Amino acid sequence: MSSQITQLSLTGSPRARAEALFALADRLLAIAAEHGPDDGSLQPERFRASVARWRAELVAEEDPDRITAVTAEACPAVADFLERVEAYHKDRESELVDLVHVLRDVVDAVRGDSQQFELELVRSTNELGRMVEIEDIRELKRTLSREVKVLKEAVAEHRASEAKRYATLNTRVQSLEQSLKKARADASTDALTRLPNRGAFDTALREWVSSAGRDRAPFALAMVDLDDFKRINDTYGHPVGDRVIVALAQLLGSAIEAGEVAARFGGEEFALLLRVASAGKAKQRITTLLESLPPAYQYEVDGKKGFVAFTFSAGVTAWTAGDTTESIVKRADEALYDAKRRGKRRVETRPQAFLRGLMGG
Repeated sequence: MSSQITQLSLTGSPRARAEALFALADRLLAIAAEHGPDDGSLQPERFRASVARWRAELVAEEDPDRITAVTAEACPAVADFLERVEAYHKDRESELVDLVHVLRDVVDAVRGDSQQFELELVRSTNELGRMVEIEDIRELKRTLSREVKVLKEAVAEHRASEAKRYATLNTRVQSLEQSLKKARADASTDALTRLPNRGAFDTALREWVSSAGRDRAPFALAMVDLDDFKRINDTYGHPVGDRVIVALAQLLGSAIEAGEVAARFGGEEFALLLRVASAGKAKQRITTLLESLPPAYQYEVDGKKGFVAFTFSAGVTAWTAGDTTESIVKRADEALYDAKRRGKRRVETRPQAFLRGLMGG
């Protein structure tokens, strides 16, 4: 397949190259979208939406250079998604294997020791049955005494064995439970910042929207995005860029109160769920954070120290009756876009339109 693509790029017409690239890219994107598991931590709906957009752009595009640009954008995202799918399946496979092993040991414990104990009881019962054939009372007493002793020892050994096996299995079950808890925690935690990831945020937002609709518990959503992050990466390198992301994550994480949520939404963007009654109060809190940023952060890479400065922009909106997870995120994103468009390093709010609020839209 690669040799065919090379030949097309050298000898085919622009139209032929475009059609070949389109057919290949479109099919690969379709396959990637079809085979992703429906697990919230993997953000499959967001990935499928991106795939649909890329495919739509490919269908409408005839310029080979533009098709190449679209596929260049899509390929890293598809590769990242497939890597996360592979890791997801490996984690689930490991958890299931451990679970099967524990269950198998439980079955063996119940079956194995009980069978041995039952055999000992049957043997002893047979011995007691033969005692009626013994005419010498002294021999009968000795035999009975011996069998009673054997039975007592068998019962004691059985109980000790059961206790030991139970303790071992209980330890393994507890260890498995801890592993499963850790696996679930890891699946909902961003590896770089250790904040909740996008999947965990989506779950929390659904719960907050449901609670607000049921109990009228107000809250605000803030979308926070680093300013000129590409320039930071280009100037200082990705290791420093990662440290800037971590620094902002720590700042946001330290500013939330008990029960509130600060999550990495994706890339250099974060989301906060704040338990406040209005967008204005949420704006005050985010603005205070923005103003608390130091003039520069010190970093060290490969033994070399330096300083990097960064700012962020934020969009804030408050929940309104009738809001869905999609509508409130869209409104916060629009407010964030306003902040970027109006010069960055600022916080903007976007209230829900009055008529839309009345209509539940």
